[in-house]
Amino acid sequence: PISQNPLSLIPARVHRKTKKLSRPEIVLSDEQFIDLAKRYETHPCLWNENEIAYRFTNRRREALENILQEFNLKFDINLTKPDLEKEISRLRKICSYEKNQKIECKQSKSIYKPTCRFYEHLAFAEVDVNPFECSVCGNLLPSQTQYKIHLASHDGSLPYKCIVCGHGFQESANLTVHLRRHAQDYKYTCEVCNRPIATTTELKAHMLIHTGERPYVCDVCGKSFKMLYDFKEHLLRHEERKIHKCTICPKAFYNRSMFREHKATHLKVRDKICSVCNKGFTTRKQLRQHKDIHDAEKKFVCKICGKRFAQSAGLCGHIKSHGTALSSKIANYE
Repeated sequence: PISQNPLSLIPARVHRKTKKLSRPEIVLSDEQFIDLAKRYETHPCLWNENEIAYRFTNRRREALENILQEFNLKFDINLTKPDLEKEISRLRKICSYEKNQKIECKQSKSIYKPTCRFYEHLAFAEVDVNPFECSVCGNLLPSQTQYKIHLASHDGSLPYKCIVCGHGFQESANLTVHLRRHAQDYKYTCEVCNRPIATTTELKAHMLIHTGERPYVCDVCGKSFKMLYDFKEHLLRHEERKIHKCTICPKAFYNRSMFREHKATHLKVRDKICSVCNKGFTTRKQLRQHKDIHDAEKKFVCKICGKRFAQSAGLCGHIKSHGTALSSKIANYE
């Protein structure tokens, strides 16, 4: 027998606050609703943003399909995908209401008691439902997007941060693409070489490798480019316009990636770690230069005496030991 709807366990005053809640076509029993909550919890990509697949629509879709199949099999019913989505929406709305109640009780310094008798099975989803309380100033934000933008405004950081490497992004879509690279979960594949690709834009750019096409041509010097961003940077150099300006020091850059690396030097966060000796560096460039030390073959060779060096700085210092005149002759020859 089907028992009362879980929504009916909430007092009438809750219905007024959550009047947008609609009854689904299939009303689940208490047992079914609790079982659904437990299954939902075992798929963190649906509610936990610290799960790498949280932003992957294909993984979320697979998780929902898995829940639907297992749920129908256990209870021998034919719940449809829209029905399942309605029940999960109901679960999240109840959770959102309880979260509001908790915050109100905290502000009024009163004791919070759940109005849903089996709320203990739903509470895990609080991290993904509104409102979102700012940990700095206590403001309540109605959506996770607004919350992230607001929180980032306190320290000037970027709102969307990678849970793997900490890299920040202005747009959530850029973070999603970045995370797909970490997870090697690519949506597209090159038809020529079968290389996995993260976005359609990157796929088009990759295809230029096979066609050899260089569609962007400079009207000033005639040089051609495969990528639009390389072409735009090239034009800036002709115009001598360094558009990426540091707000801390007078330096400016044509190239955005060089600008980002420069900003990292001000922060002095040594988060670029050498996989061989664990030494930390503030920029990827410094890390690349450092890794030359660990190479078995020293690739920088003195053209005067044949002595080899792991880094270009060592070679430059060595050449000076041969004398100014000879070093100049070598430099002019190169």
